[in-house]
Amino acid sequence: MKVAVIGTGNVGVAIAADLSIQGHEVSLVKTSSVKSKAYERLLKNGNRVYLKEDGVYTETHISKVTNLLSEIEKAEVIIVTIQSIYHDELYRNICQYLRGDQTVLIICSYMSSFYLAKYCQELPSIAEATGPYLEGRVELDDKPGEIVFRVGCRLTNSPLSVFNEHRRAETMEKLKALYVGLNDSLSVIESALLNPNLVIHTVGAVMSIPRIEYSDGNFCMYREAYSHKNQATLNVMFKLDEEKKKILIALNSRAIDILEAGGFLKGMESFYEYSESEDRAISPTSIRSRYITEDVSQGLVLLESIAHRVGIDVPVTTSLIDLAGAALGVDFRHEGRSIYSLDAVRFIDHLSGRKYGCQ
Repeated sequence: MKVAVIGTGNVGVAIAADLSIQGHEVSLVKTSSVKSKAYERLLKNGNRVYLKEDGVYTETHISKVTNLLSEIEKAEVIIVTIQSIYHDELYRNICQYLRGDQTVLIICSYMSSFYLAKYCQELPSIAEATGPYLEGRVELDDKPGEIVFRVGCRLTNSPLSVFNEHRRAETMEKLKALYVGLNDSLSVIESALLNPNLVIHTVGAVMSIPRIEYSDGNFCMYREAYSHKNQATLNVMFKLDEEKKKILIALNSRAIDILEAGGFLKGMESFYEYSESEDRAISPTSIRSRYITEDVSQGLVLLESIAHRVGIDVPVTTSLIDLAGAALGVDFRHEGRSIYSLDAVRFIDHLSGRKYGCQ
């Protein structure tokens, strides 16, 4: 299958490598003008990359590595892996290359389907996942001069939602041909609000702002904010999760808690096992990382806008947005996404049973 993967960060490189190993014709498309060591090294090495899983290296070559957005016109499936903070601009730019017979899979998107619905005259089928099915890191020093993606976890069950309900069967047929673990068990609102980063990243990073600054790039949020010793941070995390669940209930959706949504099936036991593992990456290294700039502006601001629409108080959500904004000097509500910027007010009113137009 012809696949275009948009984004040359950790997730983009991982998925491009994995699908290339399976024999798919993959184009890896860079969207940012920021210089990338990984991107430059891929080009220098003739698109060669290694997937390292369970200590075993598998070499593959990505069919094409480019910065031309027009490359997606040739693809049957487009996989978007860039930060959701850039989705609005991306879809404005790529709608000219999208067709109705294509499928777009958006990873960690916070209801980005609505941006595509706003801009595309011919709407492709769209799916949104709560996260990548492959987790890990691109490593530049594992093999000298090479690109290695070290797999930390491969999900056997990776949930997503399908935006175009009438095209669910054909969408899933294509996506399962790429990775059998993908399943359409979520609704659109669930895939947005059950993104674990909405809760875990925002609380862990905002509560750790002084430590992130002081560490000078040597901070591991999971080990330092979510260990057995961090009961206060966990208290805030669960309070935020309660607000999220209240909103899901108001929208007649499943109020799945953060541990289940994050795949921690043994509850706190498996959460601690994950968070305290030595395999956790050093991150975030800056208070202006995506843990705050993306997950506050695209996640919490969206959550708050839904809460206001359905008449639910969310004091923890509001406080985290205020604290992050004050610390970084950013008006996240102005810069972030809401049901209004997404043109999703009617959708939220429909889910909640609220008559559109009521104040």
